[in-house]
Parts: sequence; structure tokens; C-alpha cells
Amino acid sequence: MAKDYYEVLGIGKKASTDEIKNAYRGLALRYHPDKNKEKGSEEKFKEINEAYAVLSDPEKRKQYDSFGPEGFSQHYTTEDIFRNVDFESVFRNMGFDMGNFGGDDFFESMFGFNPRGNVGNDILARVQISLQEAAHGSTQSLSIRHIKVCDRCKGNGAEPGTKIVKCDMCNGTGQMRNTQRTPFGVIQTIGTCTKCRGSGRSFEKACKKCNGSGAMHAEDKVEVTIPKGIATGTRLRLQGMGDYGNGEPGDLYIDVEVKEDRTFKRVGDDIYTELHVPLHVALLGGEASAHTIKGDKKISIEEGTQNSSKITLKGEGMPHFRGSGHGDEIVNIIVDIPKKLTNEQKELVRKLANLNPDDDKKKRFGIF
Repeated sequence: MAKDYYEVLGIGKKASTDEIKNAYRGLALRYHPDKNKEKGSEEKFKEINEAYAVLSDPEKRKQYDSFGPEGFSQHYTTEDIFRNVDFESVFRNMGFDMGNFGGDDFFESMFGFNPRGNVGNDILARVQISLQEAAHGSTQSLSIRHIKVCDRCKGNGAEPGTKIVKCDMCNGTGQMRNTQRTPFGVIQTIGTCTKCRGSGRSFEKACKKCNGSGAMHAEDKVEVTIPKGIATGTRLRLQGMGDYGNGEPGDLYIDVEVKEDRTFKRVGDDIYTELHVPLHVALLGGEASAHTIKGDKKISIEEGTQNSSKITLKGEGMPHFRGSGHGDEIVNIIVDIPKKLTNEQKELVRKLANLNPDDDKKKRFGIF
């Protein structure tokens, strides 16, 4: 079951950044495995860190609030959640030395991966679509510039046929640890190996195409499937389409903007539109053709329909982005009154006025 991160940290959904950090610090101190040996504390500590990793990041928090716990877990992997989260500085401020209890290895043993990892950078693209495309779904073609794996050396950086060995400077880890003694204690930092540039590999001859980097700049066409009911502000993720790193590529994120429509106004999943009807139809009733996102539809106009009356068409709005069903369409009736009348039309209107006995009674008794 997806977790309610606000509940995990014991905070409200409108909590500020400082409130999130303070709640996390208190719970982390309480359930940290070095401090708490009770059964279940380690699992609780994992949940606390996961909740903080999401809610402390404005973009992840926005997506979590938008998708909800279930939808968010479908879009974000554990690696996504913990990517670029600086736990080291937070724990150091709480009096813990990351180096003393394993540094990044601590998170690798607890969560099953290294949050710093050898993953390339994520990249961001934007796409504009029409309301009709948002309603019915579409496929968009995007041109993206990114760093991809070298097709000559397949990412290992070596010229084909060259022997590849473990980097002797970092012993194949791709990282170098630097320990410094300061007045505040021992501080250990981890950086990328300067010799192998984080790959952990060494070779006699570098690849001619990528000069040993294992990667190259490229411009590619990407087909993006836009799901039905999507709204402005939604972010889609294409896994593995970001920049290539030493181990694997990052992801491509796509921000979607739905352009304003001349005919329809969208409010949530409901659609608002206007329908002009002639005066005689408003008076006598009849049928009129209303625009919907599915096409024109005949609707009944009741006798005596007033200007600015609203007619609700159930299920004719936008499809729900998460789940089944549609919103509604609300039709605002605009009664068209002729600006000019023929003599015959004027005479008919006078007869109509004379045929309304209520008007005479109102005038007689001074009621208007």
C-alpha cells in the first residue's frame, strides 16, 4: 500500500519547509539504527527517510500532491525518490558523522542502492497540446538534445579490441574518499575518481569516437504518449531517455501545457461553453446543437428558457486522468434578441404583449 508521507512525518499538508525538516530531524534521531535497537525501528527509519526525500523536494512534493500516494508510486521508483537528496549534511547537522557508520554504503545496505549512484542527469522538455488532444490523448514527437552511450565502445570508453581493467586509483569503485580532521570532528567526503572519471575502468587505448568518455552528444526524436484527461502542470517521465552517466542514463521529464481553447473553458474535469439560441426557440422551446469535446450534440431547449440559463450535460466533460469516467459540460444559454424588426414582427410582438393579462394587472396596481 502506498504511504501517506505527511502522516509518516506527522505533519499537515500545508507544512512549511522548516516544519518538514524539523519533523524529520526529530523522528530520524528517535528511530536511527545507531540509537534505536527496538524491533521495527529500522523499517520506520526507512519510511521517515523516504517521506523526507519526497516532501523536502518542491518538485517531488508537487507531483506527490498532484498524483496522490498511489499515482506517485507508479511514476517514481525508489531510486527516483532518493536521487539528489543530501542526507549527509542533514545528519552531520544532527551530530552524526556519515563516515563513521558507512557513508553512502549505509544507504546502499538499507535501501538497496547508492543514492548518488552512477546515473546520468535527468533532462526536462516541454510540450504544448490542444484541449482536444488532452481530451482524446495523442502522440507527440519531440526533438531532444542529450548525452547518449557511445555506439562505438558501447559506453566502456575503450577502443574496440582494447583490454579493459579495473582502475588502480579507485580500485574500480569510481569514487575517492577524502578524510579531514577539523575542530568539529572527522569529516569524510566522497568525490569522483579523477583518473577514471567515475567509471571504475582503465584501458590501454581510448575510444576514438568519444575520447574515452563512453558517451556522446546526440539529437534524437522521441515519441511521447499523452494520456487522456491530462492537465497543465502534469509531468510525464520517460525512463532512460536522459543524459547517459557512467552506469546508466537519467530520465527525460516532460512538462505538459494544455493551450486555452476558443470554444471551451476547462475547470477541473468540467467543460464550460456557450450556446446561442434564437428568441423564438427560447420562448417556444425546441432543439439546438451544442458543441462538446466529442462533437456536436442535439439538446432540448425548454419552453420559456431564460438568458444565462445553464444546462448540464452529464459525462460530456474531460475524461478523468486517474480512473474512469468523465466530468460534465455546462452550457450557458445566450438568447439572441434581434436588433432590428420588420413591421410585421413588431406587430406580432405588440399582439403578444396584449395577450399577456398579467402585465395589465401589474400596471393597474402599480406592480412592475
